[in-house]
Amino acid sequence: MIIRDIEKALQQSNCNHWRYNSLTLSKQALVHACRHINKEKVECQVLQLGGGDSALFWKSLGDLELLPVQSTIVEHHPIRAKEIKESLGDVPHVAFVTSSLKQLSEEEWNKVFDNPAESKSLWPALGQRIPENQFDHFSIQKAFYADLDQLSLSSHSVDVMVVDGPHGNGRSLAYPLFIDTLKPDALILVDDFDHYPFLAHLGKIYHYEELFREIAGNRRWVLVRLQGTKN
Repeated sequence: MIIRDIEKALQQSNCNHWRYNSLTLSKQALVHACRHINKEKVECQVLQLGGGDSALFWKSLGDLELLPVQSTIVEHHPIRAKEIKESLGDVPHVAFVTSSLKQLSEEEWNKVFDNPAESKSLWPALGQRIPENQFDHFSIQKAFYADLDQLSLSSHSVDVMVVDGPHGNGRSLAYPLFIDTLKPDALILVDDFDHYPFLAHLGKIYHYEELFREIAGNRRWVLVRLQGTKN
């Protein structure tokens, strides 16, 4: 995509009440991700985990017909989810899913990473549900979205995955759990990538090329392109 079109979508997002705060992706991260999207006429599938009001950006891309995009947004906090959903409205190119969280034991975590191809089928039986009053604990460990059965994603369909939730190190679970959903050359945008060994976890399963990273104040994100799995 060209910068001019990306800026149009960002401007439209601002008009749709983008509340730019610490829970929202850096706009520069979205710009870099879009500049590496090679599709212009074929539908681009986006999976965004967390990311706050950044969901409005994908909506604007579709509304303005700048990119044929179908995005799935996953959010765990019910109040924040309600606010974002109201801002998004009812549009066919954005699917919004509110999911609770669950927490894995060390043994369960290792089981998922040791068996990525089977992780999705193992998922319903793993972990313990997390009480809602703990959803926003920033240092929570091994927590991820519990209700993956709500996601309607075809095999190897996702071109871009934004990993910005939930809190803590558990967002790395996206790598094995979506191994059959991501395209072999999908773009992965990881926010707060240096808070935990997110890239090391990614490297256990995938070959990848780092495209860009930013470390400036609260803006700490990295963009990579997958180069197939290791097994």
